[in-house]
Amino acid sequence: MKTFKFVMFILYRYYSKGGTKAIPYFSALCAVVFLIYLHIFQVLIIFDQVDTVLPIKNGDERIVKYLKLALFLTPLFLIVALLVKPKDLKGLSYDEKKIKRGGGYLIIYSILSFILLFFLAFLKWR
Repeated sequence: MKTFKFVMFILYRYYSKGGTKAIPYFSALCAVVFLIYLHIFQVLIIFDQVDTVLPIKNGDERIVKYLKLALFLTPLFLIVALLVKPKDLKGLSYDEKKIKRGGGYLIIYSILSFILLFFLAFLKWR
């Protein structure tokens, strides 16, 4: 849980600047949930269960696809929002060196996760 809050803190701090400074908590929450679902899809691809868990068909209308995806994403979004509250993030403080190192690791981790997802998808649908 400590690492989870640290990742949320790094993303919260990043989104506290620029165009997302009005909604840094929501943006950090969305980024973390996206990373978690990235890993869920990696596991689903490995066990060939993507269509079972997320039944989106090519013939579905765009709005139906969005609704199915929203229903799929909502439970984890709510769980993460309950685990890490905005006041928890505002109260955290870390050494600047640790934040920079953690941010670098988070970028590398995200890139490697995307590469793994694309690699697994390529192997499955090849």
